[in-house]
Amino acid sequence: MGDLITTTAELDSACETARASGYLSLDTEFVSRQTYFARLGIVQLGTSGGCWAVDCTKGFDQSCLGVVLADGGIVKILHDARQDLVLLKRLTGVDPRSVFDTQLAAAFAGFRSGIGLQKLLFEAIDIGLSKTETCTDWTFRPLSDAQVRYALDDVRYLAQLRDELLRRADSLGTRAWLEEEMTRYNELSLYDEYVPEEMWRRVKLQRTRLDRRGFAVLRAVAALREELAREWNLPRFWLGTDESLVDMSERGEVGRLVHRLSGGRVEQLRARYNEAIAKALDTPEDEWPDDPRIYYIQEVQHAAADAFAWLSERAEELHVDAGAIANRATVTAFVDNVDDKSNPLAQGWRWEAVGREMADRFGVA
Repeated sequence: MGDLITTTAELDSACETARASGYLSLDTEFVSRQTYFARLGIVQLGTSGGCWAVDCTKGFDQSCLGVVLADGGIVKILHDARQDLVLLKRLTGVDPRSVFDTQLAAAFAGFRSGIGLQKLLFEAIDIGLSKTETCTDWTFRPLSDAQVRYALDDVRYLAQLRDELLRRADSLGTRAWLEEEMTRYNELSLYDEYVPEEMWRRVKLQRTRLDRRGFAVLRAVAALREELAREWNLPRFWLGTDESLVDMSERGEVGRLVHRLSGGRVEQLRARYNEAIAKALDTPEDEWPDDPRIYYIQEVQHAAADAFAWLSERAEELHVDAGAIANRATVTAFVDNVDDKSNPLAQGWRWEAVGREMADRFGVA
């Protein structure tokens, strides 16, 4: 079996090696510059028996990969795992189990949150990776031997890296928190597609203030943009920027539409937006959404600033990067309502490590 897997038999063999290893290191290479749905080029696999790249442009049966992903007895090791797992679920239709994210683990092993794989490998286990093929189109064939070797380096050392991160977490006394944090990847909602009707909440409003009528329009046009982006398989911002959607919501009609379409689709898009706006404005007022943004009183803002500064100091004592514990928005919401059990700071290891004390010190009654 060569480095590039192009048949079902070769993939079955690699999956058997993963079962014998007890782990499977994973990464993906894809192209998404001009499409809504990323086009997978290869999936890299690493086991104790070797490393391979699965050629996703070939039409062979890849179902055994889904079986391994769903097998809770096989640890799946990835770096910055969510996007790769979303793509792998789309490929296999399977929800992953037993995931270990080396980027997430790094924050409990003396490294900063969000650290890249290249930097982490060098700092943790003194492995230097080349970045010579960063501009590769991974859907173009044939791939060169150098390209395949470059891609496989992203999984070649993940098992060794995992062992080192766990060793460091053991020495720092943070392993139990690390393992609890990894359970986030068992939440099936993590791999769901975005719900079009909820996409208005993700639109960047900047300093724009909309009334409930404006938010009703925004909800409609943001949902339409998402639906059409999927239907036409185009990046959502090709069908209108956030600024365009906010402008429509203020006007109650399509004004200057910033897009990247051409030909008849432009007028089709404009007509569809106008239809969505008209329908939104016909919706009864009691069904219009409220402003989703929360405006905190000054007392809460001051308390949150103090709490966030305290958290940074406490995180150093705990040997956990503060960014892995909570961001400023989470801290602000927590001090505003310490009884909200849905807040991460009110749950699990975060409550025990910092939440309880933060509530006592900074909670605004």
